[in-house]
Amino acid sequence: MSGAGKGGRGGWRRLACAGLLLMGLQGCGSLPSMPTPSVAEMKRAALGAATDPNTWLPAAGATLILVSDRDRVWSDWARREQPVFASTAAARRASDALLYTSLGAAFASSLWPPGDSEGAAQGQRPAVQLGAVVATATATQLIKVGVGRARPDDSDTLSFPSGHASAAFAGATLTRRNLARLDLPASTRLLLDAGAVSLAAATAWARVEAGVHYPSDVLAGAALGNFVAAFVNDAFLREGVLADGVTRVDVLLLRGGAVLQLSRHF
Repeated sequence: MSGAGKGGRGGWRRLACAGLLLMGLQGCGSLPSMPTPSVAEMKRAALGAATDPNTWLPAAGATLILVSDRDRVWSDWARREQPVFASTAAARRASDALLYTSLGAAFASSLWPPGDSEGAAQGQRPAVQLGAVVATATATQLIKVGVGRARPDDSDTLSFPSGHASAAFAGATLTRRNLARLDLPASTRLLLDAGAVSLAAATAWARVEAGVHYPSDVLAGAALGNFVAAFVNDAFLREGVLADGVTRVDVLLLRGGAVLQLSRHF
């Protein structure tokens, strides 16, 4: 088995251990009790995550690449030209370092207190977001096993979707949610948001240059990571479409017509 296959499974084991640690801490009462969203709130959070451009744009990109049958061509070009990382070994090392940086930024920003204290929610934030990362890893692995796509280097059949990309984009999404709570100048927040997404994008591209993923693999991973992280974060911490003071417009389909509903959470 190649280093890519072993390293990928090691990453999953580490994330699974993190999830078990989280559950153990909860059982010991070391973490504040988790908020429980209603079914309606979970549906709204799921819809908000699915309609987020950071979810549907990479998903659409992956679909177009698969339909146009360009995966192998672009993968071969990246492995041959090495335009960013110069070698497959360097790309593989860079993908690990970039991934850990992305997840580290999410964790660090989850601990940063906002201008106005959130009370219990501040203590829940790191635990909820760790849960989001573990949920992303679990969903990714289940899809990998179900799809069974061979990697470009034929090291195993766990190519689709990319676990590095899904975890890195989950980290970017959580970092951006955390930054949105802070009292920062708009230009500073925009720069930091761009940095978080760039870290994730670099992680994803490094996996293509390393020869262990096709472009559609990393785009699908990006979509999955953003969706799961946004859904878990927003449902349990009441952010995104569930945040206080957010106005939402819904179209309710009824028999013989439709109703435009304007709602606002307080």
